[in-house]
Amino acid sequence: MEVVASAASISQLIDATLKTIKYLNKVKHTSEGRSRLTREVTLLLTLLGSLDSQVTRASNSEPWFDCVRSLAVENGPIDQLRLALEELAKRLKPTKRLKIITHAFTWPFDQAYCEHLLGKIERVKSSVSLALQGDT
Repeated sequence: MEVVASAASISQLIDATLKTIKYLNKVKHTSEGRSRLTREVTLLLTLLGSLDSQVTRASNSEPWFDCVRSLAVENGPIDQLRLALEELAKRLKPTKRLKIITHAFTWPFDQAYCEHLLGKIERVKSSVSLALQGDT
C-alpha cells in the first residue's frame, strides 16, 4: 500500500510539474529567473520520471524505499513542492481573454520568489537523486 501512496504522490508532482512547464514556456520577454525555473523544473521532471518508474516496480521491503517513503509523507518534500508548483502554475495561468494577451508579455515574480522556489526544487531534486542512487 505504501508503494501505491508514494507512486500517487510522485504522479501528482509530475502533473504539477508538467502544468508549470506549460505555463513557463508561454511567458515571453522574461528574466533570467524564468529561464532558470524552466531549466530546473524540466530537470526535476526527468528525475521524477525515473523515480516513478522505480517506485512502480518496488516493494515496501526494499531498503532504498525508506528514502522514497520519507519524501512522500504527508506535508513532506514532495507535497510541499507540488503545492509550490501548483501555486506557480496558477499564478502564471491567464484568467481572461484580455489578460491572456498582456500576461504573455510579463513575468509576475520577483527574484526573491524565484530563488525561494529554486531552493525547494533543488532540495527535492537532491533527495530524489539520493533515492535513485539507493536503488542501484
